[in-house]
Amino acid sequence: MSQTFDNSEDVLRACRGKSGAALVVLCDVTGGTLRARGAIMAVTSSETFGYISNGCVDADIIARARAGEAGQFIYGQGSPFRDITLPCGGRLDIAIVQNPDQAAIETALSKLDNREETELRLGDIIVSLSPPLRLRIAGRGAACLALADLARQSGFDVSVQSPDTDISPDVQHLTNPDQPPAVRDDSRTAFICLFHDHDWEVALLEQALAGPVFYIGAMGSVRTHEIRRRRLSGAGISEGQISRIHGPIGLVAAQRNASLLAISILAEIIQAAQQAKLL
Repeated sequence: MSQTFDNSEDVLRACRGKSGAALVVLCDVTGGTLRARGAIMAVTSSETFGYISNGCVDADIIARARAGEAGQFIYGQGSPFRDITLPCGGRLDIAIVQNPDQAAIETALSKLDNREETELRLGDIIVSLSPPLRLRIAGRGAACLALADLARQSGFDVSVQSPDTDISPDVQHLTNPDQPPAVRDDSRTAFICLFHDHDWEVALLEQALAGPVFYIGAMGSVRTHEIRRRRLSGAGISEGQISRIHGPIGLVAAQRNASLLAISILAEIIQAAQQAKLL
């Protein structure tokens, strides 16, 4: 069985406590490749979790890990494996670690659970790990549900706030437009407001602006956003702070389809995260 996890945290959770497992770490990358330095794959006798390439070299890596091989291996430029090529060129430097230290894995996962940056130390191999990006969505309707579903599928830690208790099984219920509940935003959090009833927006946006979030967006037209700016200004929010709000939201303008709007919004959030060096 193979599970294509993108996040290293998910790989570590999947293989925790599995005897005879091997961890494969992408230690260095030269040239074009699908995966970044620090990507992790776990291999057991019958399962794999995560991936190192787009299928170019994974089969050979898995075979070596299952054969008990360990150490550093090179694929692509400078590799002794002449029969295995990287169509995109470049080079992958990987390490196979047999029977990784479970205590080190548990320590890393505990810190990630607390939304802390950490390192996984596997002998001479050190992997930097970050908690997943978090997306807090306040709103109601189809766009809210579509964005939450898409973000979860993309590996985000998602929370939904809404006046509608039935919008999501784990919704945080909004009961008073002027008093939003306490939140756990951090510097890896994005906040999105998806209300047509804009009376809910001011206090929620004010709360997000007071925190460390890397992206804030609110749904609506150019005209709606100008009205929003005036309301926030009237509430005492500075122009500098108001300018942090993306509106209209999304990389592709004027989407009138909930699923396409969700894609457009998430693409803009990913772009902002990349610019903030969170990805």
